[in-house]
Amino acid sequence: MKSTLRSHALLFVTGAMMVAGCGRDDDRPPTFTYVYETILAPSCATIGCHNSFTQTAALQFNTKVGAYSSLTGTACDDEDQQEPRNFVMAGRPDSSQLIHLLRGDDAARRMPPDRGLSSVDIALIEDWILEGARCD
Repeated sequence: MKSTLRSHALLFVTGAMMVAGCGRDDDRPPTFTYVYETILAPSCATIGCHNSFTQTAALQFNTKVGAYSSLTGTACDDEDQQEPRNFVMAGRPDSSQLIHLLRGDDAARRMPPDRGLSSVDIALIEDWILEGARCD
């Protein structure tokens, strides 16, 4: 009986920690370099929509510097001068157009169009934005 109670208590505490954001399963760093190299470049630049030849919606993702500038409105070395753009609003993922496009809030405009990103990848991008959308 005691072991059952302990098991239930452990499950409850573990669940509460996950809801509170502790014990995150995804240990990938929410940095722009990581987000760019593992998510944006392979999913957005290589399918031919956001590269140097076709900058759909004025977004260019074939270089890290171009991607950061396209999303935030500033260069990587000029973060203090950041002009808010609705693609990425530093500290505010719910106000960032990028997140709405990735989530598919408007199914006809979901990005990337060929296949959406996983919820885990979108959460990592949200974490990067939440932490200030800095260029590293």
